[in-house]
Amino acid sequence: MTTVLYPEILNTVPQDDRSCRSDDSGGEVFRNIPKNSSIFRIWRIEGLRATVVSSNNMGLFLSESAYIVYAVSAKDGALPYPGMPIKDLKDTSVVRAIHFWIGANCDSTVSGAAALRAAELDSQTSAMILTREAQGRESPRFLAYFRQRLVVENLHHESSECILHRVSGVAVPILTELKRVHWEHFSCRDVILVDVRSKGIVFLWLGSLSDPLHKRHAASLLESRKENNNGRVIVIEDGYEQTLPTNDRELFSSVLDPSARIVAPDRQHRVNPPNPIKLYKCSEQSGKYKVAELKSGPILRDDLTSGSVYLVDRGEAGVWAWVGCDVNARERLEAVRNARGFIKKKDYSDGVPVARTTEGHEPAEMKALLRGWEPSKMRPLTLPVSFEPDYMNERPRMAAECQLVDDGSGERTLWRVELKEGMIQVEEDKGIYYAETCYVMLYKYGQGRRCKSIVYCWEGVHSIKMDRDAALTVACRLSEETNAQLVKAAQGREPPHLLQIYDGKLKILAGRHRNSPPKKYLVRVFGSTPYTSKAVERPLRASSLDSSAVFILFSGAPIVWCGGKSTGDARQTSRRLAPRNAPLITEGKESDDFWAELGGVGTYSTETEEVGEELDKHLFQCRTENGLFVGEQILGFRQNSLIPEAVWLLDAGSVIWVWIGKFSSSRTLQECIEDATVYLYTHPAGRNRNTTISVIKQGLEPATFIGLFDNWNHNLLRDYKPFEIFCTLLEDRDQSAKMQTTSKATTDFDNYIKYPPSMLKSEPDNLPAGVDVRRKEMHLTYDNFIAIFKMEPAEFEKLPTWKRQRLKQAAGLF
Repeated sequence: MTTVLYPEILNTVPQDDRSCRSDDSGGEVFRNIPKNSSIFRIWRIEGLRATVVSSNNMGLFLSESAYIVYAVSAKDGALPYPGMPIKDLKDTSVVRAIHFWIGANCDSTVSGAAALRAAELDSQTSAMILTREAQGRESPRFLAYFRQRLVVENLHHESSECILHRVSGVAVPILTELKRVHWEHFSCRDVILVDVRSKGIVFLWLGSLSDPLHKRHAASLLESRKENNNGRVIVIEDGYEQTLPTNDRELFSSVLDPSARIVAPDRQHRVNPPNPIKLYKCSEQSGKYKVAELKSGPILRDDLTSGSVYLVDRGEAGVWAWVGCDVNARERLEAVRNARGFIKKKDYSDGVPVARTTEGHEPAEMKALLRGWEPSKMRPLTLPVSFEPDYMNERPRMAAECQLVDDGSGERTLWRVELKEGMIQVEEDKGIYYAETCYVMLYKYGQGRRCKSIVYCWEGVHSIKMDRDAALTVACRLSEETNAQLVKAAQGREPPHLLQIYDGKLKILAGRHRNSPPKKYLVRVFGSTPYTSKAVERPLRASSLDSSAVFILFSGAPIVWCGGKSTGDARQTSRRLAPRNAPLITEGKESDDFWAELGGVGTYSTETEEVGEELDKHLFQCRTENGLFVGEQILGFRQNSLIPEAVWLLDAGSVIWVWIGKFSSSRTLQECIEDATVYLYTHPAGRNRNTTISVIKQGLEPATFIGLFDNWNHNLLRDYKPFEIFCTLLEDRDQSAKMQTTSKATTDFDNYIKYPPSMLKSEPDNLPAGVDVRRKEMHLTYDNFIAIFKMEPAEFEKLPTWKRQRLKQAAGLF
């Protein structure tokens, strides 16, 4: 019997594809392609000709081939997808994107033809986005088109007895066939399907450091086989191959020789970390194309001018070519080719993503790399004076926009936190914070079973790092204990709900915490509504004043001072913050007593207030490596993009959300905060490092998060099956699937990266980084450990130290 992972996808070119060819020029096949209708079309390049791919085969790519993808959709609509209906878009702005995809085993003639045909299509359709895609390095936009899976196969002229597929992907599974059945393709990070077609058996091999997301994808792919055949599935864990039942072990060993087993700790180009962003300007001088570096990041929109072509370079993470609207047609068409030349000169790898966009049509993923696009148009909403949590639960969009879960009238407990003194409860919370102090608040809202909690961790701008670390540790612990949403905030970027809790009357004063404020101080008023207003202390002198603002002088006789250019909203807000009997004076009408309180008349300038920028929402898998954020972006994300086997980061502009899936790798709240901090600190657009970070867990999402998604379904994950359950279901279904079972004891043996014995016998200076020299034996696979020491790791740990050392010495691992 012969099995295939997907009977509907064959390893040969489909007959219906062969029957639809263009002529040698390639022009005929593109002649009637619409420019202003939603469409998704793919062509395969054969020689110099383009062949239409039928909708049934979209999502299957051959590694020896090149393809062209043409996708048109409404600018504000969902991304295109295979089989989408054609719809007229004449009355709305559209996004036209062309991608030419190059397989890993594609020869230069075919890849060159793909580039040429893509340029022809571009000249006919005036695409806003033109991207060169390389196998394994596809752009987020390209991947987002394929909602079910992406499969990359090798061209087989005859059927193979056994083939290997690597399972990867973030939002959807990516199944990539490997060149040959050999251990050279295996690494601790991989999930690999060993498909023994001649026996109808698939071994699911799980690397010791493999991503739970990839395991989940593999289980989903295997589940889709159940209606097509009754083949067995056998799950094997990295290093435990020899613990299989005899027949299964012999079959596995017949296709993958145990004596040739080498599993690398990692795989090359598994992660392609970005370089610091740089901007280059392109120009033609004396017939030669010149590329000159202009600046390092952050890059501003105003750095780009309409008459030129620019390259936005992020190294191995990709290069964008930006083409101004006054650039001639030839330069526009050659922008990608010239960017490819730039990549070669920089000695980047050949698969680096290259994309071109045109002025005025920049996609969200490119705009995120630069600053200064559009100022925020958002105006504070007028809300009822008081409202219950249900009010926002029924209006999640409003909750997300103003970042409020309720009216702030819930139960709150406030502590100030210092490393030396620990948590000290603020018995009488007067709504005054101090800039040299850190505060932690536990806030509860809702009734009965619907009661939820938020833990705020607020850092004063002049607080010391030790106190900030102590406050975050306390907040994380408190959040874990109460199952609360964790919010890390910094002075100057207070969350709207925190301001709402104090009814817009929060005062932030200089210095360390004190039980009562000083007798005399000056504050500047910010905001206009209870969830945007606050007062921040300024030095008690005339030079602190500002004609565009309102100030309150607190003293024996409080006064409200209104600058000549201040707004009515600011004056109204001051009434919320100032004592009722405080007189209001306008600029130029000050009394001598007022100036005396400020130490005399003085000059003052205008303090520039930060203007928010209109920012799109961006979803990423939350991953950092070696101090860099390397999470893959998910374009066109929806609620079902939040897969429980991963931790996700949603950048909503004013808030960085971290969502922890129930079945993701164990991450502490503090580690999630650190990952989000790395995201902010290394963001190419130079984001404000004090942006609020909020961490939530699956199933406990507040309305402020839910409102960021369209049509949130509270029951979407109710019947969700994790990886282990999937495997059990496979076993229940055919009684032949076997989950590998071992007598694993509760030791940390499996937490160590594994290496071949020969590598571990090297001198300390030649050992791989990360090997614990004193515990080399822990870096052996389970199978090697048993073969060398003739006992389980747990038994070995119980031996006296002298006996363990003697055994290690005999094995050459001491």
